[in-house]
Amino acid sequence: MDTDMTYIVTGCTGYVGNVLTKKLMALGCRVVGLARSPEKAARVFGDNMPSIVYGDIRNDEDIERLFEGDGPFTVIHTVAEVSIGEADERLLYEVTVGGTERMLEAALRHDTRQFLHISSTEALPHGLKLLPDLSNYVPTPERTRKGYNRAKATADVAVLRAVRRGLPASLVLLAGVLGPGDYSRTHMTQVIVDFINGNLPASVDGGYNDFDIRDVAEVLPRLIEEARPGESYLFANKPDKINEVLLTVSEMMGKKPLPTLPIWVAYVGLPFLWLWSRLTGKRPLYTSASLASLRADTDFPLDKVKALGYTPRPLAETVRDHVQFLIDNGMVTL
Repeated sequence: MDTDMTYIVTGCTGYVGNVLTKKLMALGCRVVGLARSPEKAARVFGDNMPSIVYGDIRNDEDIERLFEGDGPFTVIHTVAEVSIGEADERLLYEVTVGGTERMLEAALRHDTRQFLHISSTEALPHGLKLLPDLSNYVPTPERTRKGYNRAKATADVAVLRAVRRGLPASLVLLAGVLGPGDYSRTHMTQVIVDFINGNLPASVDGGYNDFDIRDVAEVLPRLIEEARPGESYLFANKPDKINEVLLTVSEMMGKKPLPTLPIWVAYVGLPFLWLWSRLTGKRPLYTSASLASLRADTDFPLDKVKALGYTPRPLAETVRDHVQFLIDNGMVTL
């Protein structure tokens, strides 16, 4: 790693952001993070705090503060308004798209040597079968579902537009993120928490592709050094089922496995979940968007990242470590 480099991590207290920030710091790198909450930063980093700019990705002045000094800079842009279909559409685009565009403009103004845009496999066009080198991934927002998927694809378009203007930027597509470090209670973490706490009545016959974010952190130095402008890199594992995840949790916690409902039953329940969410102000357990993800083809090619040394660990190990993290941080009721 280049110790003369300043590494900027947006969303440094988020799930992906905090794991990658801690890896960079462990390697002796100078890290400047963007975060919104000092309280969350204290919880995430404790006494080992990076330099943090507290601000908003929608504010140009806050972004400019990240680039103080002469550089050079490497940017790892993780900020997005993550949603399974319940988020405010305006906020989703202001943060995910507008925030990315602002970061790209700032990076173009400064001595930026690498810009890794953390995207999602949800941005892939519907029905696309990826080639091993991912060369056929062309972000096409109109071929994705509305909401989070389309916002991420639109942000990917902005990144490639900046590449054509001379910015050395690459797309990093992530499948389902698991493993220790989720202080933000993402959707899959909430499912696990609800199951452990006895608030999940049943599972659904579907799945995705979940991998351990620590395995990305392990190859982060090579990714930063070798990622080529305009190219995509995809991190995943193997397709899995929600039941696989919950079975590992049930064995670890000594809980009875849940009954499994056909996915059509989940669709029937959507109006009731929507009404419950409106009345309680809580995030719904699932939405039509998340159910569509459970039915998608998630057999992704990993040739490109395995060439960087990426080796995804077994899912059961990741789930056990994820649950232990939740226990250690008091996020479940025992």
